[in-house]
Amino acid sequence: MLIENSHLDTDFVVRILHLEDSLADHKLVVLTLRRAGMACTFAQVDTLEAFGFQLASGAFDIVLADYRLPGFTALDAWAYVAQKPPHPPFILLSGAIGDAAAVDSIRLGIADYLLKDNLQRLPHVVARALEVHEARQAREQASAELKASQRRLAELTEHLQTSIE
Repeated sequence: MLIENSHLDTDFVVRILHLEDSLADHKLVVLTLRRAGMACTFAQVDTLEAFGFQLASGAFDIVLADYRLPGFTALDAWAYVAQKPPHPPFILLSGAIGDAAAVDSIRLGIADYLLKDNLQRLPHVVARALEVHEARQAREQASAELKASQRRLAELTEHLQTSIE
């Protein structure tokens, strides 16, 4: 496992769990995000066991995952992540994933995918995934607060009705 820090002028540090078996590809991701001015910390793992351990032991804002790794795919990792909500956004990075596989992955709940030959878009994809995730969490919180408020209003209405009777 490789842990790196990218110290840049920003208040928010994005904690990234990177599932990647190529050290060169990992370094390219780090460099791409660093050049974009994104403050990040990285934990890079290359086995499903190490991935599960890191996910369970640390708080990550986003997961970047190569599609094909020795003995498993990113979909195996996603299956692990998806069963433990709330989970961070999960982005596929692949050298060669077909459109059908990419669309199927999105349907499963994976936030996005990006081809490795288009890595200059990674900062935008990461930022967008984080924004969507934050908006989804805010919407879920607002919905929970609305339900609690409606429940309190129903209780108050019932109490008032009982008092009137």
